[in-house]
Amino acid sequence: MKIILVIFFCFIIYCNSFGQCESRIQLSGTWTGKVEGHPIKFEILEKDPNSITFSFINFQNERFTILKSDVTANEKNEFIISIKEAKFSSQRYEDCIFSTGTLTLSDVLHSSMRLNLKSVGPTCFISYDVLMNMNDIKDLTLTKEKSNK
Repeated sequence: MKIILVIFFCFIIYCNSFGQCESRIQLSGTWTGKVEGHPIKFEILEKDPNSITFSFINFQNERFTILKSDVTANEKNEFIISIKEAKFSSQRYEDCIFSTGTLTLSDVLHSSMRLNLKSVGPTCFISYDVLMNMNDIKDLTLTKEKSNK
């Protein structure tokens, strides 16, 4: 009886693990939406199962990429991304490295989801009159772009 319970328990763990991988794969791709009337893209690129990159691309084609993060899922079926390292792609802002913030993906379906980005900071001072930051985003609805594959 103990052996059957151990096998059953292992099967449940395997299925839960597989289900999470399946969800992550479905998230991969480019998602679009609008922030304050301007278009924005959100890319999720999965290089391998342990390496996922998240990027925001604004209407001026500036890219904000989350390079290091911890991804977890909660009981509400939300994906919580704790930002450890993020930066803008422009050479001008190469010294601006952000190390805090939380990205939450919720209401995830095959073709839409909701995104919240909170407290990515601190603000990066480039010179006395130039500063750079990534503003908070609240309840942004994103739609998945169709793949050309």
